[in-house]
Amino acid sequence: VFASSNRAGQYVWVDGVKKKRRRGKKRDRKQKTERGENDPPRLKDKSIKRDPKDIENELKRACKGINLPLIYITDSDDERVILFRGKKARLHMHNAYDDQQKAIVKSSPNGTKQLVVGKRQGLVRLSRNSKHVPLMVVGTPLVYKETKVQGILEKYLKSTAKPPPLYVADDDTVNEIRGFKRTAENRIYIYASLQLTPEEDLKPPVLVLANLNNSCNLGAIARTAFNLGITSLLMTKTSFGGLNDTAVRTSTYSILECSLAVTEDLPASIRALSKRGITTHCGESASAGAVEPIQGAGTRNWALVVGSEMFGVPEDAMKAVDKLVTIPQQGGDSFGVAHASVICLYELARG
Repeated sequence: VFASSNRAGQYVWVDGVKKKRRRGKKRDRKQKTERGENDPPRLKDKSIKRDPKDIENELKRACKGINLPLIYITDSDDERVILFRGKKARLHMHNAYDDQQKAIVKSSPNGTKQLVVGKRQGLVRLSRNSKHVPLMVVGTPLVYKETKVQGILEKYLKSTAKPPPLYVADDDTVNEIRGFKRTAENRIYIYASLQLTPEEDLKPPVLVLANLNNSCNLGAIARTAFNLGITSLLMTKTSFGGLNDTAVRTSTYSILECSLAVTEDLPASIRALSKRGITTHCGESASAGAVEPIQGAGTRNWALVVGSEMFGVPEDAMKAVDKLVTIPQQGGDSFGVAHASVICLYELARG
């Protein structure tokens, strides 16, 4: 294959055929955004304005037989569901979004985290942890008709002093609210408030996340921990800040079943775990002074401290742990934090 490029660097000649370089795709996406072609999806034909009364009548017919106090949403710009909007979809009404979010944060206990949980899987996992509170729900008629969903929502309506409002909208309206198009019609989203657990109530084994603010890494590690039976997460404020919708989705919503605690003084919290008879381990590279290979703990009274991929575990926290451990390597660079956490958690959990 003979390849040569022109001086502009936008095209490449392959077998005598002029083709556009792949790296130009990023520029094309940027130009589409500037032209408005990447805007959130709207109704298929905006020239045909649907009557809100007709939409409501359609929803009522679709929701016939559902024994839930549903509130009908006929306009995607309805401010009652503004907190479900994605980043792009709320640009034109960001002031109202900020005002509602501030009001909810002000009325919620300190240290709680508000985020959007999607899918029935998220609703099921959310229902298994009585500490986390759903604040509002929006979904399509098809998902509200499911027996399992109705049972969970009925439990919330009976058990909470302030039942969450249940909004129902058609598929097009839900697409406009979220800001991206999905083909499935049985979709549901929950705006929930995640409640914290006191540090002393965390049951071993404990996973300690020290300044790990990457949402994807945080979710992947939480998913592995939950699969290995570790449901107690102790986080610094930086790590708690990285807990968002992306982290919850990456964890396959398993983080919703975990007990979450936040510490302001990580070394003191690690020493407190040691006083409770929990052996604390810190995973680091051999060059950082970790001379003991990771081994099975032989008991469930252990904790693993994991740091960020760039800066690692803070030095004062490393001095507070009982054991510095490393993963023996045959060569290559260090492991990524998600992969290293998988190996360490597996070794410690298998005993």
